[in-house]
Amino acid sequence: MRLGASGLAGSAGHLAECPDLGPACAETPPPVPYHHHVALWMTDVTADVSYQITPWLAAEARLLLRVVDTYPTYTELDGTPKLVPDDIHHHDRTIVGPGDPWLIARFSGSTGKLSSAARLGLSFPLGRTEPDPYRLGAAGEWHEHTQLGTGTFVPIVGVGLTYALDPVEISASALGLFSVYENDQGFRAPTRIFGGARVGVPLLEGKVTPYATVDLAHESAEIWNGAYALEGFNARTDLLVGVGATWAITPAWRLEGSVRARVLRLTDAAAFNYPGMAQISISRAWDLGGEDEDEHGHGHEGEDEHGHGHGH
Repeated sequence: MRLGASGLAGSAGHLAECPDLGPACAETPPPVPYHHHVALWMTDVTADVSYQITPWLAAEARLLLRVVDTYPTYTELDGTPKLVPDDIHHHDRTIVGPGDPWLIARFSGSTGKLSSAARLGLSFPLGRTEPDPYRLGAAGEWHEHTQLGTGTFVPIVGVGLTYALDPVEISASALGLFSVYENDQGFRAPTRIFGGARVGVPLLEGKVTPYATVDLAHESAEIWNGAYALEGFNARTDLLVGVGATWAITPAWRLEGSVRARVLRLTDAAAFNYPGMAQISISRAWDLGGEDEDEHGHGHEGEDEHGHGHGH
């Protein structure tokens, strides 16, 4: 079992003009465009459970709690602060709720110093979803852009390789959550694909393992009722580099922490900007045959599935 948390701070800004300003655009003269600025803090708390059924097959489950805090401000075209009471687009609020849980089958094997794994599973539509914010915004109605869930079953596919090149351990992995249809609000969630490589060097007889990572995170465009939303094509691809460490507190208990910095954005689409993210987790392994892991030393190697926590 593993309990983890990740957090990132981000910001976004855009020029609000007609038709985004709603029914007021029909007035004469139309409203003067002005800038929207939104600060965001997002935290994901995850609980992962993995059960080894056979030497080559395991079942994995993930529960997710998401906290999204937003704070909007506004300025005129010349940068002068602007007061916008009761803005229908952005809200000074904190949203808390469960995300879509996962259930995955992991198939693994090894030969010599090479280990491999493949994952197949689904996420289940339990997270809260919102009605089309662009349709409501065009009608001048209050709306919410933040989606805690997808409203659909999403297939999950992953692969991973690890090679023990003493004393260095090298691993690479990829994980994709493929959105294939719309929910009952007409929302087709972005497909998310994460890939990365990690190099670690065990120290202190393997009790501490510092590592470095390179990750690529891709999120496809958000689609409403079969078309891109009013903000247009908003797919994004980010490159991140990071460092972290695992600490084997005992053979069964493991603590891990990491930070990743975004070093390159490979798309120009409008999206939240964020400098990076931080993650921390603690895990515990048990031998359900009745022997305590601390007494017999059969520690469970923690796994880092690249990209967890990036998705918005």
